[in-house]
Amino acid sequence: MPQLRLPAVFDPQRTPSVGKRRSKRAKSAPRQTQFEVARARQPKPARAMPWRRVFGSMVAVTVLGAVAYGGTWLMLSDVVRVRQVNVVGSQVVDPYAVALAAELDGNSMLRVDLDAAEARVAALPGVASVAITRDWPQGVQVTLVEQQGWGYWQAGSTRVVVNAAGEPLALARPPANDAPTIIDVAAAADLADGLDVDTDAVALVARLRADGMFARLGIEPTAFVFRRDRGLTVVVEDAPDTVFGDSTNYAFKVATWEALLEQLAAEELLVAEIDLRFGRNVVMR
Repeated sequence: MPQLRLPAVFDPQRTPSVGKRRSKRAKSAPRQTQFEVARARQPKPARAMPWRRVFGSMVAVTVLGAVAYGGTWLMLSDVVRVRQVNVVGSQVVDPYAVALAAELDGNSMLRVDLDAAEARVAALPGVASVAITRDWPQGVQVTLVEQQGWGYWQAGSTRVVVNAAGEPLALARPPANDAPTIIDVAAAADLADGLDVDTDAVALVARLRADGMFARLGIEPTAFVFRRDRGLTVVVEDAPDTVFGDSTNYAFKVATWEALLEQLAAEELLVAEIDLRFGRNVVMR
């Protein structure tokens, strides 16, 4: 029986030879695989309807609409319109004339212009100042301060009431019972255009009275006489008349006047008039 032989290529005892044409493949370093641990992505939940926000917006719109409607209704309705005008502090000024001048009746309490009403009332004769306030729901209160007479300015048979600043008052509360009268010794030509009140002379008499000069000196003025060429003269009973002229150098004049009256009383000198218009050059006649 013939024996089978394996081909040489399959000879298990054959040592493989290195061929010239075969290249020996270089061994590469083993490849390292890197792994990272990451959180798995969660699926986004479905967005819920913001019912609370929607409900809040609806309520806000409703409230704003109600407020706008209510405000418009109040402005156009008769519920808050001026139906009563109360005048306080009126003695010589006609309260009915004040209410007419204010022009507030029938106006909306919400839109009434109180500043303009005060300006109209302040322009009335006899009104020194005015304040107007709302008196809800349908009224306003007008509080007056009326002009107060201080004294009188008289020229001939014409006499007018003046305040302490020398302003003639067409309408005012009457002066006090002991109010002074300044007599203007003016020529007829000077009175052709009416009385010309000298405000400085009025202010001078007012200051003498306010300072208590007459009580301190123990004298009682019987008259205050004004002349255009001399100014103011204080006529005093049982003492010399004193020519002040005007209110300049007031402190010096009153101090000199007091010293001279004391000197005249001590020396029993007969002097009819003291003229204080020339500073230190005091003239006694």
